[in-house]
Amino acid sequence: MTSEAQKKCPHAEGARSIPPSFANDPYPFFEELRAEGSVHQIRLPDGTVSWWITGYDDIEAALSDWETFSSQVHNAVQDENIQNSQALIRKDVMLKHTMINRDPPDHSRMRKLVVRAFSASRIDSLRPRIQQLADELLDDLEKRPSVDLVEDYAFPLPVGVICELLGVPHEDIPYYGALVTKLTGAQSPQEGKDAIEALKGFIIAKLADKRANPGDDVFTAMVQAADEGMLSEPELPAMGLQLLTAGHETSIYMISGGMLRLLENPEQLAKLRENPDLVAPAIDELLRFDPPPVPGIFRHVTRDVTVDGTTIPKGALVILNLAAGNRDSGRFSCPEKLDVTREDNPHMAFGGGVHYCLGARLARLEGEVAFATLLRRFPNLEPAVPLEQVCHRPLNFLQRLESLPVKLH
Repeated sequence: MTSEAQKKCPHAEGARSIPPSFANDPYPFFEELRAEGSVHQIRLPDGTVSWWITGYDDIEAALSDWETFSSQVHNAVQDENIQNSQALIRKDVMLKHTMINRDPPDHSRMRKLVVRAFSASRIDSLRPRIQQLADELLDDLEKRPSVDLVEDYAFPLPVGVICELLGVPHEDIPYYGALVTKLTGAQSPQEGKDAIEALKGFIIAKLADKRANPGDDVFTAMVQAADEGMLSEPELPAMGLQLLTAGHETSIYMISGGMLRLLENPEQLAKLRENPDLVAPAIDELLRFDPPPVPGIFRHVTRDVTVDGTTIPKGALVILNLAAGNRDSGRFSCPEKLDVTREDNPHMAFGGGVHYCLGARLARLEGEVAFATLLRRFPNLEPAVPLEQVCHRPLNFLQRLESLPVKLH
């Protein structure tokens, strides 16, 4: 950091390191940071220095100011030997063309092409199919004494839904799923790069097939938009990969991580069992209490900007800690308490501003069906191992449980 930037930042004498316990429980660290202020310099596991914003109001303001807090993070990532897979993904030459990595007007143009596929009426029409998929999965699982709720239910349900919506054959799901798991859990630069290249090849092949054999699906619509000049050739596969990956990865944790939190809070689980009408608001509370994006959403600042009295220098890598903001006592009453009856709940699990999650309605619907069906069919579901043995995978940009063994009966 330059001496000029050091004068602007009271934490510049040394970035704080993330504690080893962060992956399994980031919230004590978030609470510690919020108690000291909203802005902190944090060194990521690969050595990258980032600026974390933890206060609800400051995060909300940053999400709405895309001109200052740019999504084009590849502009801020300089080191080619990066290990953090979030930075690796955003630095990739093709993936910088995704919507998530673009600012308006390009982001607006790309989003407009697919927004109808995620309209309220289109998503609501998927309920019977999502219900069918959930029932089929549980039909297969009910014969087994114990199951892994991650791999056997939380993973295949949203993957099946998004693949049908986009137009990816079901027989491709195991191969695709393995690649995404490898990418989002990458622990070395080479592992991440190999997964990216394999995923790009997979998406390019699927889009080529849609060009030759069009159908009534999102990938076909994207190919047609590209053929009409509304998407560039680099944007087409990048957008396809983002929709396919973002369309399920967060839902995996919403379902499995949400069930873990309910098992840890049996009085809240009992409320859902007794009153199924609470399932819909419970989804939002679970997303507030423990959202999938951790440490948060990556941005880079296009100018010197002062947040909560601290100046973040132009070009810095910023992480908006949505999970920390969701437990800000300045915005939420008793934020450390899981409350499935919570009414005032403007959580930020889906982001905000122009980048507000395109699939938010779909995610809520998947969660509602997944939890309601599971609890209705298996009201005596219980953990198959002590809950303290359930682990998150090593720190990355999206949470996922290694496994969640449960007994259905």
